[in-house]
Amino acid sequence: MCRFFFVFLLLAGAFPLRTFGDSVSTLISGKVVDSLSRKGVPFVTVTVQDSQSKVLKRLAADASGAFEFSLKENLRGEVVISAVGYKPVTVKFLAGAKAKENLGSITMSELSTKIDQVVVQAQKQLVKIDVDKISYNTDADPESQTLTALDMMRKVPLLTVDGEDNIKLKGASSYKILVNGKESALMSANAKDVLKAMPASSIRSIEVITNPSSKYSAEGIGGIINIITSKKGLSGFSGSLLFRLDNLDGYMRHLYATATLGKFAFSMNYGHGCWRFPASQSHSTLSNFGSEDYRLTVGEGSAKRHGAADYLSGEFSYEIDSLNLISASFICYKSVWKIDSYSSTAAYSATSGLTQRFTTDSYAKNDWASITGNVDYQRSYRKPDKLLTISYKFDYTPQEASYTNDITGDISYGSSLTRSKNTAGSYENTFQLDFVNPINKNSLYEAGVKYILRTNPSDVSCYTYSTTAKEWEPNPSRSNDLSYTQSIAAGYLGYLLKLKTISVKAGLRLEGAYTDASFKQVADTSFSNRQTDLIPYASVAYHLSEASSIRISYTQRLQRPGIEYLNPYIDDKNPKYISYGYPNLKAEKVNSVDCGYSYFTGKLKFDFSLYARQSSSAIQTLIFTLPTGVQVQTYRNRGRSSTYGASFYGSVTPSAKLSISLVPSVEYNTYRSGSSGEKMESSGWTKSISGSFRWCFAKGFTLSGFGEYGNGSMELQARWSSYTYHGFTLSRDFLDRKFNAAISVQNPFKRYYTSRRYAEGATFSSVSENRREARVLQLAISYRFGKMGQAVKKAQRGISNDDVKPSSSKDRNEGAGR
Repeated sequence: MCRFFFVFLLLAGAFPLRTFGDSVSTLISGKVVDSLSRKGVPFVTVTVQDSQSKVLKRLAADASGAFEFSLKENLRGEVVISAVGYKPVTVKFLAGAKAKENLGSITMSELSTKIDQVVVQAQKQLVKIDVDKISYNTDADPESQTLTALDMMRKVPLLTVDGEDNIKLKGASSYKILVNGKESALMSANAKDVLKAMPASSIRSIEVITNPSSKYSAEGIGGIINIITSKKGLSGFSGSLLFRLDNLDGYMRHLYATATLGKFAFSMNYGHGCWRFPASQSHSTLSNFGSEDYRLTVGEGSAKRHGAADYLSGEFSYEIDSLNLISASFICYKSVWKIDSYSSTAAYSATSGLTQRFTTDSYAKNDWASITGNVDYQRSYRKPDKLLTISYKFDYTPQEASYTNDITGDISYGSSLTRSKNTAGSYENTFQLDFVNPINKNSLYEAGVKYILRTNPSDVSCYTYSTTAKEWEPNPSRSNDLSYTQSIAAGYLGYLLKLKTISVKAGLRLEGAYTDASFKQVADTSFSNRQTDLIPYASVAYHLSEASSIRISYTQRLQRPGIEYLNPYIDDKNPKYISYGYPNLKAEKVNSVDCGYSYFTGKLKFDFSLYARQSSSAIQTLIFTLPTGVQVQTYRNRGRSSTYGASFYGSVTPSAKLSISLVPSVEYNTYRSGSSGEKMESSGWTKSISGSFRWCFAKGFTLSGFGEYGNGSMELQARWSSYTYHGFTLSRDFLDRKFNAAISVQNPFKRYYTSRRYAEGATFSSVSENRREARVLQLAISYRFGKMGQAVKKAQRGISNDDVKPSSSKDRNEGAGR
């Protein structure tokens, strides 16, 4: 561990530091006002230049038009004030002569001529609050040069990431992750591992859409997380390099490059990462009240997990003319994970006598890949904001999972050697048309149609080793062949009205989903599902001032079961804990209401929200036990669920060098089973609080940190233990901010992370515990080269397939062969 500090200090010491306190700092302030009304002009851009027109700083004024900044240099310079619809203003200043200089009231006059387009450059705000979403500007966070996309998720308001890297939006796990407004199969099925391989520097911003409008698919109960990738471009060639390693023998390297050649532009991202996790320890107990012989089952185990991943993405555009644009993009991802595990299991009778014992050696391997590509044609018109977009998107997700189980029986359990191989894939074709047309300067309507065709084949082969024949023999009773096809047709119509103090968004979306599947395991089984839904949406915002607003919204969302919830194949790698899907699951419908208040200025911003979600026929995990002491997990539409919550985001920037944020949230959840059989009910509070800070304490040096606490999530029959997470990063910029070196530590005050899952029913109770390494030390260096310029253009509208309930990557990586 010491070698990381040594290398960082060596890099930091290679360049001289400016001594503290030697130069006189001048605080320069002023206020921008309208020349006629004499009222402040909000959020104007303030550019600070020296006498040679070199930009020293760029910032935004607050809602009243006031601004201030400090300079240590002894120089004469000028402040350039710019804003849309106003003539630019230049004011001279002198720094170094005195501690403070007030430029007074600076008047701006409106432009007398109409302008077609104005390009405004402003200081990048870290968080932007809109009517229906919150955007985190990753470009404005200096740690984006060294962190992964998953690390950056921990800083985004309304998002939480626990110690097992599970992401939640307002405490819910039923959200959708989009990339540039489009769903990709890799995010639906393997989000957290992909985000570990994706550098944060390749992301421009992360949007949290809490109340998606009608243009989005109706799926995604908790909302939508939209990752906007970097559109950095250039006149010529530009790029960046990143290398990072940690004390667990993991590393990541990344290359970003972009170029323009006339009307053609492109950008490329490539990343490769490798992870090696020390052995985790597990412990479980299962009390089976319905069995005398297997009243208590105790399991102990350990597992080593390591893997590697490659990530490649690209964007292309060709501007035919000023009104016609063709753009395309692709994302490729491939990962290989291997897990070696050992466990011992013992069962005891009601009188505490040992009735069963065996051990299991298991090896699992999961090869997973995803290829996503899309092409968009965008037609603009002379009429401002009128837009037609035609899009096509293709997804291909091949995967191969295998495992080998070597069970050694000791007491009342037979020895066996089995293996399984699951070759599966997902093919998806999507066609979409979107049209936006302004009615007048205050209103517009949008409409669109969409068609999705999905095919999900899966072939599972199981074998048992025969000690007599000395060869692997097929096991037809465990092998299966699944074919799953789903088509979705949708259309939407939306309306937007913007007045001086009020904004209204409303719309309707009609969706029809048609599913056909066949399942072969000894006998043939087929199942189908037909469902049509009309989804309403409405949102109203009242603007109290330029800086504050009140909003309320209502929407209905759907939660369709994915293939992993429908597949009836029985996963019994662990013979005491088996799971399978349920082919007759129906879509879950959720009514959601959200109201909130936002206040946003240059130094202070906060957002407070109250929300409620209610669902009938909720898709919930069903857990029960068999008389043989086996615990079974499957899925059902069980009764109703309700969530009532409050969330707060607050951020303060007391100076240009320091920013602090705090995000607490609280929810009350109730789950009720309405089945005619066993009645179940659970309720409780879930709470979390997270915070972060960033301090530029010396020239080129930045110290940042973040932390989070949550008391755990819950379901109908299960609850997870509380968790804490924290980390710190020290970084320094060199060579005019082109080179950066950073050292970071995650959980420095905690060696291990322990998670517990408690489950109970009428006939059982169980506790499972997993402990793994929590403390990670990382060293990262990055270098940016080239000159910034024009960006790769993208169609403003595109495909976003956000309609399938995502699976757990933890279940997939630890459950190869399912």
